[in-house]
Amino acid sequence: MSDSKNYVPYESTHRLRPLLFVTTVVNENQSEAIINLNREEECAICFVCHGKGTAPKEALLNLRAPTKKEIVFSILRADRWPSYREKLAERFAISKMAKGIAYAIPLDSVAGVSIYKMLSNTRVFEKPTSVTKKKGKKHE
Repeated sequence: MSDSKNYVPYESTHRLRPLLFVTTVVNENQSEAIINLNREEECAICFVCHGKGTAPKEALLNLRAPTKKEIVFSILRADRWPSYREKLAERFAISKMAKGIAYAIPLDSVAGVSIYKMLSNTRVFEKPTSVTKKKGKKHE
C-alpha cells in the first residue's frame, strides 16, 4: 500500500465551528422572512412545520391572537448566532403579526466529515484523490 496517503484527521487541518440547532416559532405566513434571515446567515438547512398555539380558546377570544403557527428548524454555526438573534429581534419588533420566539440548542457531535461540512455550510473544495502524476505525463 505504498500509494495510500497518510490519514490526517479533518479537525487537524480545518477549523471546526460549533453548531446550533435553532428553533424559531412565528405566526402563520411569517416563516418566509425567517428563512430569508437564515439564508443571510449562511444557514445550510431549514425545515418548516405548521403548528397550532397552545393558549386556551377563552384567552384567545379576548386577545384575537392568531393560533396557527409556523416552526422553522435550522442548523446554524454558533459564530453566526449573535447576528441572527439581533436580526430576529428587529424582525419581531416590526409588528404584532411578526412576533415570535427563538432558541438554540448546541449540537455535541455529528457523524461524518461530509455531514459536518454540509451542516456547517463549509465551502472548502478539497482536491480529489486521484492517480499521482508522473513527470512529463498528464493524467485526466
